[in-house]
Amino acid sequence: MRSLALALVLAATPAAAQAPWPQALWNPAPLADDLVLPLPCNGRIALRPVPTPMDAGPLADRAVTLGEADPATDYSEFPRRAHVAGAFEHAGARVMYLGKYEVTRDQYAAVMAERCPAPSEAGRAPAAELSWFDAVAFTARLSTWLAGNAAEALPTRGRARAFVRLPTEEEWEYAARGGAAVGEADFAARTPPMPDGMAAHVWFAGPDSADGRARPIGSLKPNPLGLHDMLGNVAEWVLEPYRLNRVGRRHGLPGGVVARGGHFQTDASSIRSALREEYPPFSPRDGAPLRLRTIGLRIALGLVVTVDDAAPEAFRAAFAEEARLRAATAEDPEALLARLRAEAAEPALREGLGRLETELRTAAGRTRERERAALRAQIAAAAALARQVAVARGNDAVLTAVRGLLDGVQPVVPEPVRAPIADTSRALAGHLAETPASVAQLLDGYLRAVRQGALAEPALIEAEAQVVAEEMRARRLGVMADLAALAARQMRDAGAGRLPAAAETEAAILAAARAAQSRR
Repeated sequence: MRSLALALVLAATPAAAQAPWPQALWNPAPLADDLVLPLPCNGRIALRPVPTPMDAGPLADRAVTLGEADPATDYSEFPRRAHVAGAFEHAGARVMYLGKYEVTRDQYAAVMAERCPAPSEAGRAPAAELSWFDAVAFTARLSTWLAGNAAEALPTRGRARAFVRLPTEEEWEYAARGGAAVGEADFAARTPPMPDGMAAHVWFAGPDSADGRARPIGSLKPNPLGLHDMLGNVAEWVLEPYRLNRVGRRHGLPGGVVARGGHFQTDASSIRSALREEYPPFSPRDGAPLRLRTIGLRIALGLVVTVDDAAPEAFRAAFAEEARLRAATAEDPEALLARLRAEAAEPALREGLGRLETELRTAAGRTRERERAALRAQIAAAAALARQVAVARGNDAVLTAVRGLLDGVQPVVPEPVRAPIADTSRALAGHLAETPASVAQLLDGYLRAVRQGALAEPALIEAEAQVVAEEMRARRLGVMADLAALAARQMRDAGAGRLPAAAETEAAILAAARAAQSRR
């Protein structure tokens, strides 16, 4: 009887009785800024911070274009405007957290099974043959366990603490494309950058890749955000139901459940960041929840939006300010519509005027969003021109030193090599002679961008410059971040009537570039 009681106690406390899992089984490619959360049974699961550079303010978010144009799939994947926003703060930037890998068999068993798994290489394969309901149940059960056993490990904001859920489609595709860690062209490409080819990053169909089965997590190289197997291996359930695409917007009819990313039976030619597939939540054969060996899950962290009691008032104030900043007209159409709606006797007329007022507010918001995107582009363009100025002057200094060295050695070298040295010195002199004109042209373009950006409000310039700087840092372009800050500062000065002269501008650019380089 005593031995039975002891066995029951041990079975009820599996985590305390089991050694920590080897890191190679749950995080085979560790990075310094991974977020690691505990699991039952002394397991672990790793997540990555995904930066979402954006404006400051309670209603701030990041506009992105998702999808891909293809006549064969436009009904589902045609490009559309969407928005993402990180709920958490990390290293001074807003981020969302996404599972670094697909959930493994061992991780799934640690949370869902009655007995702890014995961690193994086989258990490092992604958990599959899970229904969408199984995936949601996993996130719910893990959230409950973390809240009761390791709440301090979860990120917080205000008084709100993170919980585990499935990623939304927007979050998933934004991260799959590389987020802010890649440039606009790479973000819009069919797949994120894969310098060593698709086979180094993706498990797809065929004997040269997956060969008909899911492979252990982290076996291939990650995407630019440090996320593994976003494309291929197993597809991944996302949170919301499937919807068609109605020429750039979500259709109003919700459908089945959605899996993203393709899997080990997907042809390499079909692998793409936009790939989204609809499945019935229940099997047509027997009515049971649909489970396929090609679909698993990846977790995300969520957070309630109203993080404290003051949040609703902050949202109301932010909404009012956003509405105030709409384009000015001779007579405010929203105020006119509101007055007409208040005076209308017919309920149907009031309802129609209300819908029209909503459409006007939405259109004004889109206009403001386009203005912000254009200003960010001007700041980024000015930073790029400033970098070219710094590079040109840096090259100029190097070439001047080389030419001086050549001129110094020319009298003392043997006669046969003097002529080639002299030719090289003259070529360098010709190149150096062209530098002032090319720098002047670059400065002219830079100052033109500064003057154009100066037309915006100073507060807006500052806010968008912070977004550009965060984007540059996410792409490890620290010099560009400093030059973007300089461009924004000079835009604000120009707006106040203090446009700097070319020589002053060049000196400021070189000082900013040197300061950025010294911090590297």
